[in-house]
Amino acid sequence: MDPTTVSDEHSQDFANTTISILRLPTRERLSCMLNAKKVIPSPENIPRDWRGLCTLLNYTIPSGCDPTDPIDKIFKFCEAKTTIAHFIQCLQRIDRYDVVEETEELIISDVKYFKEQCSSLANPAPVVAPNDFDINVITLDDINASNNGLPLSRYDAFLLYDKADIQSATAVVEKLETDYKLKLCLKDRDLRPGVMFEYQSIIKLISDRCNWLIIIVSNDFSNSPWNRFIMNYIQSLAIEQRIPKIIPCVFGDCTLPQELKCYVHLFFNKDNPFCDPWKKLRITVSPNKSLALTDSVEAISSYQKLKIEEYTDNTSTTIVEKNVVKVSSEENDLMPKTKNVFDRLVKTVGSISIKVVPQKWSKKNKKKK
Repeated sequence: MDPTTVSDEHSQDFANTTISILRLPTRERLSCMLNAKKVIPSPENIPRDWRGLCTLLNYTIPSGCDPTDPIDKIFKFCEAKTTIAHFIQCLQRIDRYDVVEETEELIISDVKYFKEQCSSLANPAPVVAPNDFDINVITLDDINASNNGLPLSRYDAFLLYDKADIQSATAVVEKLETDYKLKLCLKDRDLRPGVMFEYQSIIKLISDRCNWLIIIVSNDFSNSPWNRFIMNYIQSLAIEQRIPKIIPCVFGDCTLPQELKCYVHLFFNKDNPFCDPWKKLRITVSPNKSLALTDSVEAISSYQKLKIEEYTDNTSTTIVEKNVVKVSSEENDLMPKTKNVFDRLVKTVGSISIKVVPQKWSKKNKKKK
């Protein structure tokens, strides 16, 4: 690499830049080629190795110093005051054109990298301060919403559980999201990586954008300070705002926390023919009020086993689990008659109204009173 053959741009860069900007690969290559001593000197009778560079750069390695890497010691002494152009001229004077050609691309790459670094320092990229919208980007769904200019995501419920109850949490997620098509939020699954102040972000998410807080209650949950902090804060918030917020769910035998004993629990570990905990959970969490109302009516009607209807004329009724049996007038006459105040009974569907006809008391009864 003769300075006369180098482009004007590189010549100017080499003249204005010191060898201190050369990076480690370039220095290692120079050390590998110049540390070995050469027997034949240059045309100017200068050693064709590191000793010749010491002569031309006016540097003497101190006595007692380890000479295993003399080129590295030359760089440490001369790098601040020796330009790349002068260093190349020294290599040419000791007849080491092979070193110049071997390191040409490395040196040009180092100069280019140095200029880029200087440019970036001279014109630093502006630091964009996060706005209020960015602070509210808490979940992965929020990232997609913010990129597309959509409102932030809302969730039907936030599922709070301990890691030891991961199987119960998985059952809740599969049932509510897969079967009932509800939208849940989980810290481990939905929280955006890099969110600062995890406590504050989760509390803000539950308070502002989750309709319910579903808690999987267990002894491990009660022993977790993190879980109890979230639970107590949301409970105090619900009391302050006078809105229901917490749904405790029990999947195994445990001691209920004192803070949750005032709530109606859903027990998934107990068989109850009158209670389907999954259905109750769905009705409560579902944002579709008409669907919830329909399901609640169906649940009530499913447990209604008796149905009373009114029949007039010469018919009477016998009730056997929603089945109405008509009896003819002849059979009705054969049935035993009871005389009491309930003889006149008005029967309607779903309700019973009773009309009581008091007996006429005689004057003698009145006098006895």
